[in-house]
Amino acid sequence: MRFNCLTGKLIEGLQIVTRALSTRTTNPILEGVKIQAEEGEILLTCSDERITIVTRVKARVEEEGSGVVPGKLFNEIVRRLPEGEVDVSMNERFVFTLKASGSRTTLAGQDADLFPALPRIDGEREVTLPQEMLRDMIQKTEFAIAQEDIREVLTGCYLEIAGGDVNMVALDGFRMALRQEKCSDVLENVSAIIPGRAVGDIGKLLSSEEDAYCSLSFGGNKLHIRLENTDIFVILVEGEYIKYRQILPTQFSTRVRADLEILRRCIDRAALMAREGANNLIRFEIQEDSLVIESNSEMGDVHEEMEIEREGDPLVIAFNVKYMTDVVRSMDCARVEMNFNNSVSPCVITPEGEQDYLHLVLPVRLHA
Repeated sequence: MRFNCLTGKLIEGLQIVTRALSTRTTNPILEGVKIQAEEGEILLTCSDERITIVTRVKARVEEEGSGVVPGKLFNEIVRRLPEGEVDVSMNERFVFTLKASGSRTTLAGQDADLFPALPRIDGEREVTLPQEMLRDMIQKTEFAIAQEDIREVLTGCYLEIAGGDVNMVALDGFRMALRQEKCSDVLENVSAIIPGRAVGDIGKLLSSEEDAYCSLSFGGNKLHIRLENTDIFVILVEGEYIKYRQILPTQFSTRVRADLEILRRCIDRAALMAREGANNLIRFEIQEDSLVIESNSEMGDVHEEMEIEREGDPLVIAFNVKYMTDVVRSMDCARVEMNFNNSVSPCVITPEGEQDYLHLVLPVRLHA
């Protein structure tokens, strides 16, 4: 195998595929990057068995072939090469040689036949979505995915497509994030639980360009996402997702409307002290036309007060500061609406006047 390509393009390709590079595995071949040289391009592949990423890089291929290089080391070597072109070759003993300007490096590789084959998707159903839309949905929900849970379904993000509605949900037993979009061109009805690790990687690979689209093919427990030069294969989480709509309250006794930026700053300041304490709590006291936010620890206390519009009853309620911080940092509207029933019932937070993006946060019981 031998090819020549721009160092910058090779670096870009490696940045994409190494998101799936396995760091802890019983199969050493998964610590490598598979390189396959074909006419006019090379294919780079990494996999941790849960997610596999393949991307194409333009190259002048003098001799077709394939091999596997140590992923982390190869990536570091290429990043340090001089600007310009790099010549990469591999001999019959799978030894790679990289030449760029006055630099020459050899690297021991492995046989590409040892690398796992790409997942096969049988009986697939396909939908096409705007990349910008899917990217936004991921960014606004992924932080609520459970990091660890005996219910494996909660360690993934639930994607539900039906009747032209596209919903993405994440919940960890203490809070929930739900993003809803309309996509009238989508006729298929599909649902899938995408593992949390894969969700973050997918979101970072999606484009924010308005005219960029991606194709999602579902088959069995697998998902194949096709981008312009990149393919992502994901092994889905199996099981039935929680009936999240049944969790959402339908009526509220207290409604608060507030300026998001002011609320964000108040919570951020209160969070500094809350994190110093053992309980990580912030306390909301909803008064006639003001919201008092307080936190305390052995180091001191914080008292914040801001103007609000209130409907319904006054209320005192407390939350884990991390959950509230995640909410206000993920929203990008001017004003928010917070809905409550009592001090032990979930709070539902949405952009003012909108219901297509909401957060549900469970409170923490205050001791008398």
